[in-house]
Amino acid sequence: MILFIFVTWNRISLPFVFEWGESAGVNQISRILTGADLFAKPTLEFSALVYTPLYYFVSAGLSAIIGNPLFSARIISLVSTAISVVLIGFIVRNQTKNNLLAWISGMFYLACFALSDGFYDLARVDSLYILVVLIAFIVALRAQNKAGYLLFGLLVVIGFFVKQSFIIVFIPLHIYLLLKYWKNSWTAFVLELIGLSVSLYLINRYTNNWFFYYIFDLPQEHGYSLVSAIDFWIGDTINPLGIVFIFFLVYILASKFELMAKDPNLHTEKDTTVRKASKDRWWFFLLFFAGAAGAAWVTRASNGGGANNCMLIYAALAISLGLGAGLVLKTKWVEDNQWFYALIMIAISIQFIGLIYNPLNFLPTDDEKRLNERISERIKHNDIQVLIPYRSHLADQLSGNPQIHIVNLFELTGYFKGDIQPDGYALIRRIRTEICQQSYGLIILDQPLPWFEEQINHAYLPEKKISGVEYHQSNLLKWQQGISRTYLPRENFHIEQCLRSISGEQD
Repeated sequence: MILFIFVTWNRISLPFVFEWGESAGVNQISRILTGADLFAKPTLEFSALVYTPLYYFVSAGLSAIIGNPLFSARIISLVSTAISVVLIGFIVRNQTKNNLLAWISGMFYLACFALSDGFYDLARVDSLYILVVLIAFIVALRAQNKAGYLLFGLLVVIGFFVKQSFIIVFIPLHIYLLLKYWKNSWTAFVLELIGLSVSLYLINRYTNNWFFYYIFDLPQEHGYSLVSAIDFWIGDTINPLGIVFIFFLVYILASKFELMAKDPNLHTEKDTTVRKASKDRWWFFLLFFAGAAGAAWVTRASNGGGANNCMLIYAALAISLGLGAGLVLKTKWVEDNQWFYALIMIAISIQFIGLIYNPLNFLPTDDEKRLNERISERIKHNDIQVLIPYRSHLADQLSGNPQIHIVNLFELTGYFKGDIQPDGYALIRRIRTEICQQSYGLIILDQPLPWFEEQINHAYLPEKKISGVEYHQSNLLKWQQGISRTYLPRENFHIEQCLRSISGEQD
């Protein structure tokens, strides 16, 4: 908790992006605030992200009040994370009646901050997604009548519009509810069916089919990486979280054995009811863990899927840590041998020690702060059009020239192992032409681009007085080379030669 508070306190209000996807998110929020259509034909000015938009609308609503899209989006994520920690503790406390384990479980989720590449407080959809998943699970766990399942169904509809993979999380649990509690749970299915089908139809019709294009068609163009699929289980979870996995297995196997065993002492109707309720809880948690792991695995294994997609399984494992430890601590072994209690706590402590990280790895250096301020001032005080694809929100906020983000170009050009979209090919050709015509007074790349290097070399020169600047980089902003890759228009160049370099093939 101390590490997390230290990092977030020192970076949440900084006025520049820490991860390049934040910039694309700010573009979404700014687009909403202008009243323009979010889902429309891709242009040089804007293209939508491949996420359902609720997070961005919530962030835009807060931004309309406090006037800062980036800060507003981060506040939504930070508050979502804090509430998620409380809800994880609530679930564990409710099941184990152990306040210490509830606290430990919540802190374990925070301890996975570094494993997620520090996404918990960023202007990304993930933290709000985790929060709504936990709320929906608690409602499903406690639902006892039609009204409770109606609320669960409503949360599933809302969750889908936070992130599409929300549906995957609850597929196993939905099947169980369908088979076990059809008398009441049918209300959830009906509400989900009507709510999703009607809202999707209306939104897609309003956007002239562009909503489906961004939300369903483009994500299908992401290929899957076998390396990422394997590394999800080894590098992302089992290797760094082996001890927690042991507690997860203890809960699943020991609970199953205990619940399925015949207990001669259960004679009364009350005892039988308690036993059935415990068995139901076991199935609820097992199926929730399975859905959470499946959704995290699918999204992480997708080309372009980052460590932020693992946040969902980290939340599920946090719950399983508390449940598994709670089950062990109730055994006769612990009651008879206090050293066994100490052994359990030592194992948990070792797991936490293994998750300690250097908080400075998630903070920008003073040099990077100065360079980002310098870039902002440069754009703000010059009446020029800037090409800054990795931080395109700056072009809009500082010079009033909205600009498509690099991640949108990646989506449209098959960068994630999909097919090149006609709109993406047309946009690449237009940007190449704009570069050859020196329409941009300044180009800031951060990283090399796969499409424009030849045209830039024809029409622009690197800024020598800035390219040689030495500065200390952080792990957080390794992707951001800043003004070390800044280009100005050449005074003398052959535009015809530059235009001939624009290939007619889809490269």
